[in-house]
Amino acid sequence: MRVFLDTNVILDAIVRRDDPGLTENATLILSLGEARVVDLYMSVLSIPTVAYVLKNMTASAKRGIIRDLTSFISVLPSLPGHVSSILEGGLPDIEDALQVQSALEGTCDLIVTRNDKDFAASPIPVISPEDFLNRIVT
Repeated sequence: MRVFLDTNVILDAIVRRDDPGLTENATLILSLGEARVVDLYMSVLSIPTVAYVLKNMTASAKRGIIRDLTSFISVLPSLPGHVSSILEGGLPDIEDALQVQSALEGTCDLIVTRNDKDFAASPIPVISPEDFLNRIVT
């Protein structure tokens, strides 16, 4: 199964959230990818966002985290042709629309996000981290 991770899921795994369940779910999803139970994908757009959120870390530490993530999460491109697709598409948020275009580029089966309402017009099925884990782990 080819699973695209929205940036918020990746951040949940590496940033302490007020809700520890978010971190637990995201970490478990990443561990499934690391164990090659599922094939994980992310957009190249997620990398600068992760680096920005980790702004208080040294450049070396940020690079290490990104290197670790990309050792088992395949990075999908955002291409110039995606721009016309996002401008003509039905997704209200431009960043989310670019995420969907990357997921389409990678022929992903699912998009895992906590922000499912902004992905309502996605041609790829969208699922929450909890629902994804219930489907895969049980």
